[in-house]
Amino acid sequence: MFHTVEEIRAMSIEELDAEMGEIRNHMNDDDADIGALSALVDAIEARRNALREQEEARRALADRVASGSAGSTVRSLGGSGETRHGIDSAEYRTGFLKTMLGLELSREERDAVAYVATTGDTTNGAAYVLPRTMLNQIWDLIDEQHAILGDIDLYRTGTILELSKRTGITQGDAATVNEAAANDDEINVFAKVTLSGKDFSKHVDISYAMAKMSIDAFESFLTSEIADRMGAVLANDVITQITTDYDSTNNAVTTASSGVVKYTDVAATLAVLKNAKGQCTVYASHATIYKYLVAMVDTTGRPIYQPNAQAGAEGALIGCPVKVEDGISGNAMFIGYPKQVVGNMVQDIMVESDKDIKKHVITYAGYARFECKLMAPKAFAKLTVKP
Repeated sequence: MFHTVEEIRAMSIEELDAEMGEIRNHMNDDDADIGALSALVDAIEARRNALREQEEARRALADRVASGSAGSTVRSLGGSGETRHGIDSAEYRTGFLKTMLGLELSREERDAVAYVATTGDTTNGAAYVLPRTMLNQIWDLIDEQHAILGDIDLYRTGTILELSKRTGITQGDAATVNEAAANDDEINVFAKVTLSGKDFSKHVDISYAMAKMSIDAFESFLTSEIADRMGAVLANDVITQITTDYDSTNNAVTTASSGVVKYTDVAATLAVLKNAKGQCTVYASHATIYKYLVAMVDTTGRPIYQPNAQAGAEGALIGCPVKVEDGISGNAMFIGYPKQVVGNMVQDIMVESDKDIKKHVITYAGYARFECKLMAPKAFAKLTVKP
């Protein structure tokens, strides 16, 4: 199922991301070898660092070639003499960042930016799509800051996604039958779910003076700013959709006592869950976790809440990882199966820039188009602490 350390040392960035996704999906399996998985993650991080160093060296060489300090030969494709580099290239990365800063581009950087803009060499067709390395760094940061976005079944399709959701079986469900007798023909009731996306945006203004920062500093600033704010609004949308879609009639539980969560309250919440898929997880705000869950004890005074070494988890409660999601307001928490939430990135995160010559600021606007749906209303339950 997993690649070896030696195989990882020869992987590309995309293959490393896929391998990390496999590890994330299976690290909670009962038979998971945590030591071996940790070694694989170490190898993945080492390979990523090596690739970044190679990119830096390639970029420096490209700058030298463009300035004539290393000769006049320029790499080309197809024998036409025209350089072409996609969104994975170091040339497009530096060309994109210099374009955002309004700096002069080298010949190869101009060719790379023009190539991406005119040929559609991108997953979403945007003229100024984020370089692949930046986009992957942003999603890594988002997954770290907002665990629920890494837990749901997220597709970055770049197009509208249509799904069929079974709402009932009116005839022919599994049943006990007499010997040599046929089961009734199955008649299912399906509803079509279309994830066409909703628009999400974030912009930030920086002064002309601030725009004089180095390219590496600007990349770090842009990456962290987009991940921080776009990640928050996307995570909030997932929570809002779960709140809308879950079975609020049967799967809403209130604690028996005021201002305290007991073992029986959590057990009662778990009892109403159905449609299990993947790891059952508890999501709550930082304040709710440390005010109510950490304080839980059994009848002998021993703590019920346990520390958890799993990445992104604050602890564990009755076998369920507990994760921070500050988009859940009030003294409430959601418990359920995040893999029953399907999300679709119709437009992956992109960035555009514009200048205001009156205010002498540059506006950087991040944009994404995303939509999600809870496919099984009973896969989540809400536990509210009685005031």
